[in-house]
Amino acid sequence: MERRFPVEGGRGWVSVREEGDRAVCLARFDDKGEGLYKAYLLGNGGRLDLGALLPGEEGLALKRNIPLERLRQAGVWPPVGAGVQLVSPARRGTPPPPPPPGWAREPRPQRLMGEELLAQCAGELRGALLRRGEEGFALAVPWVPGREFPLTPLFCFARVEELEGRSFAVFSFNRCGCPCLPHREGGVVEG
Repeated sequence: MERRFPVEGGRGWVSVREEGDRAVCLARFDDKGEGLYKAYLLGNGGRLDLGALLPGEEGLALKRNIPLERLRQAGVWPPVGAGVQLVSPARRGTPPPPPPPGWAREPRPQRLMGEELLAQCAGELRGALLRRGEEGFALAVPWVPGREFPLTPLFCFARVEELEGRSFAVFSFNRCGCPCLPHREGGVVEG
């Protein structure tokens, strides 16, 4: 027999299934990046922590096989409830410094791309900066020499520039989001 307990307003569940002399405990929880969560069982005689939920394909997850005798000793067999508890909130870093003059932070660069392949590649970019011009726009993406180059399909269209004390690969695009050569007269990069 399996018992399933919904947790945190529908964000997940904890289930317990008896298999011989053991209980199989499963937990699933919607991961919103808030920190470390642990699951627990409740019984008429106590509470037993099941452990930390780990990231998986379907959010946070946990699976434990526990001897029934241990659950009885802890006062949680048969279970009457379960839960998931935030035990260590995620540390939020300090906000990034303001972008360099003429640039703005662009959290979703894929929305600017005029081609599907470029939109897919740009969807994985983090820390991009945007500068608009009369002919189109420039997109600057952080780049560390020796690591994978951002927007690989546009490698030949890039110009490396230092912004915020770091190296950026800077790409020029026309108003439709199609790439332009960086040395083009009147382009956004050369301004």
